[in-house]
Amino acid sequence: MGHLDPDSSLRVVPELKWLRDTIVERALTRGDYVLSGGVRSDYYIDKFRLFSDPKILRRIARLFSPIVAGLAPDLIAGTELGGVILATAVSQMTGIPMIVVRKEPKSYGAFANDFVEGPFSPGQRVLLLEDVVTNGREVLLAKARLEELRLDVSVYAVVSRGLAPVKSLVQLSLPRGQLTSEN
Repeated sequence: MGHLDPDSSLRVVPELKWLRDTIVERALTRGDYVLSGGVRSDYYIDKFRLFSDPKILRRIARLFSPIVAGLAPDLIAGTELGGVILATAVSQMTGIPMIVVRKEPKSYGAFANDFVEGPFSPGQRVLLLEDVVTNGREVLLAKARLEELRLDVSVYAVVSRGLAPVKSLVQLSLPRGQLTSEN
């Protein structure tokens, strides 16, 4: 979907091209893969090939600056696991506290059975970040869990594969056998 503030989008266009090119060059692999939710695909985006490089992760986190400025969230949230890495980077860059949304509640400790880690208060605005979204099932479930806690949630991903109603920096959907991307 690639939704950015119109005033800042002109500044960001070269950065989005860089991100698409970097994904294709460093994180895209071809093969026969089963994705989250059981969908089959002939390509896979390995976000850890992006997030493991501190320079790339920092640059991706900066791409969320116009979104953070526009939404003015009280908290940054990340989904387990890739979203947490991204949320940590954006939180560090902006100084906005973060929370973590687990896929399953942990079964130990002081907050056993909780899906959300970190302090929050009902009514706070939350920017929920995800890495790569295919069908959006996991991130939309995380959004629903946050909304049950009476938080106001906006969801953004780095990459949408075009099958989920989630805003993203880049939409990258590759028909079988082709290597194309669009924003």
